Amino acid sequence: MPSNIPNEKAPQASRDIFAISGLPPEVLAVAMAKYSRSKQSIRDTIDELTEEKSAEFHEKWVIGYGDASVADMAVIAIACENVSMIASKAIEDTRLASFQEKSTRYVDFDTSRYHRPTNLTESDAATYETAIQQLLATYEELLSPAIAYLRGRFQKPEDKTETIYEAKLKARSLDAVRYLLPTATLTNFGMIMNARSLRHLISKLKGSDYQEIRELGEAIQKAALESAYNPQTKKLQPHLDELIAMGEKGEALANELTKLSSLQVKGAPTLIKYTDPLPYYSRSKELLRAYATTLTANSVPDTVPRVDYIEPHSYEDELLTTLLYPETILPYRQLLKLVQVIPQEQQATLLRAVANERGVHDQPKREYEIGGQFIFDTLMDYGAFRDLQRHRMTTQIHQPLTAAHGYEVPFELEEAGVVDRYHEMITMAINTHTELKKRIGVDADYLLPLACKKRTLFKMNLRELYHMIELRSKPGGHMSYRTIVLDMYNLVKARHPLLVEDLRIVIPDYDADFFKR
Repeated sequence: MPSNIPNEKAPQASRDIFAISGLPPEVLAVAMAKYSRSKQSIRDTIDELTEEKSAEFHEKWVIGYGDASVADMAVIAIACENVSMIASKAIEDTRLASFQEKSTRYVDFDTSRYHRPTNLTESDAATYETAIQQLLATYEELLSPAIAYLRGRFQKPEDKTETIYEAKLKARSLDAVRYLLPTATLTNFGMIMNARSLRHLISKLKGSDYQEIRELGEAIQKAALESAYNPQTKKLQPHLDELIAMGEKGEALANELTKLSSLQVKGAPTLIKYTDPLPYYSRSKELLRAYATTLTANSVPDTVPRVDYIEPHSYEDELLTTLLYPETILPYRQLLKLVQVIPQEQQATLLRAVANERGVHDQPKREYEIGGQFIFDTLMDYGAFRDLQRHRMTTQIHQPLTAAHGYEVPFELEEAGVVDRYHEMITMAINTHTELKKRIGVDADYLLPLACKKRTLFKMNLRELYHMIELRSKPGGHMSYRTIVLDMYNLVKARHPLLVEDLRIVIPDYDADFFKR
């Protein structure tokens, strides 16, 4: 029967679902993007694509037409090794990405590995090195008495082996002594993100106040441009060497196999080609910093709770206060009061000036994420911040590192009888930071230990509030941030009990939770 009879149904295409591997991220991104521009199966697209053809496609669609969604499809994995904790937090301040960083709980850090700024005078470098080395030596020194104290406080449960028991004691002790680690301490982490996020990240890093972070922006871009590390290379190389040893024919075959097997896959060279620092960020920051300096000239930070739950207020005041927040060290509530008395015309002028710095392709700054959210102004030790920063779906607005807010004292070191030594070293670090900051600027911040308190504004919807509190209140968490999210819960419960009635919080109990973590 003829197939063109109107009432005859065409045969249904068979469903085809399959995984794809073995392609450079940029080629895979093109293959995915061509779904929207081709009738072909992706198998046909992949078979005919080359890195050169992919680059041409990206030059046309991503750069020429601004179709940045193509860059979402190129996913790149990058390892960052021997970078400071300050730099790791700057890189990890990226929402659409996944990170895994070296743990301060399960790994005792190598005290010989820390960031050394390259632009210091010989005298300042000596002062810096001495302070860092003293902090790290004390970190090592206090670990044993902390373990001894906890061994005396917690007997080995019958259901735990000696190995597990000792590992628990050490992990809990590392939780306590980590407060001594300077932010110069070198760490390792891996990150996986798409090319669009990576391009934005690199632009931000290149505009940083810290030389190390600017250099890392260049290094990350280079890593995505060059051939990637592929462990299969080592396994195949002996066989390729055998072919090469056979002579000209064998060498030609080895070269062809090397090419076909994509031993050295590149990341996304075309997709991250244009990553200059964004003028929008630098110019708006300069403008806001100048205004904030004038506005807060005679202000000393008020004493506020470590978690301050901010009641609803006008969106205009919220936007302006949030924009100014990173350029001060004042609590949000105190800054808000200053903003609320700025004449409306002056507010409009400042907001217009910031908006005028935004280029055609610039997305509004994160500070524009306002309206109808739970707002918490937090003051916590830098160690706890390193953990809570992982909640990247929240809006996080950061203030600069400072010693002005004081530092936390882990009670384990108090009860272990070594707290005087702890105070001595933290005070030494803060005093040295104050002394060097006048001469070397932001590079002095590497001296600040994780004990120092940092102010961060968190904004979130109810769903993210549930996620953060339920996850971070569990026994597996560090006591420092467990008590922070407990404060968040109690503050919301006092005003909106029905909203958190079904929230599954675990009330922290150090003794009861000790072996659950």
